[in-house]
Amino acid sequence: MAWDVALTAVLLGIGAIALPYNSQNRQVEDKARNLRIGLAIAAGAAGFYLFISGLAISFLWPFSLANGVYNVLFGGVATLGGLVTLAGSVTLAKNVDPRPITFFAAVVGLYAIIDAYAMMKYSLTSSPLLAALGYLSFAAPAILSVPTAHFGKKHWRVIFAVFAFLFAIAWLYQAANFTLAHLNPA
Repeated sequence: MAWDVALTAVLLGIGAIALPYNSQNRQVEDKARNLRIGLAIAAGAAGFYLFISGLAISFLWPFSLANGVYNVLFGGVATLGGLVTLAGSVTLAKNVDPRPITFFAAVVGLYAIIDAYAMMKYSLTSSPLLAALGYLSFAAPAILSVPTAHFGKKHWRVIFAVFAFLFAIAWLYQAANFTLAHLNPA
């Protein structure tokens, strides 16, 4: 699942840099139609996987042994992040105004900040600081999506892309560590 989160971050960064967004009509210019549709399909697949995984963690995962704390910590943000990604992919595919989705993304970003705070306060996960930084790396572009879409200026897209790529790097690191830890036969 962490690999999927990293993929989503890469797609966000690519979209912010490569798609010519017209801030006047709130659409991606027609000359980038194929890239726009391709990114929408990839984001839709990533968002669907994240949404389904988040639901599974929220309701089926055996984290209930810890009173459900980890179900909330991992499942809630994954489910909501998947929904935001799915909504964004539909918005991109239909080439409609993305601004309403950014409010949803910003609220999910605030939720991730609370999760990061809880990780540190209650020493959740084996590496609370690294996990909290991973969640904060997600929160930054989620919140920055609001001024990026609303103002539409190139510098906002660059700032957003930088934070999206930092988000990708953080989650690629997390994903590699999760994979190695889960494959350890000891």
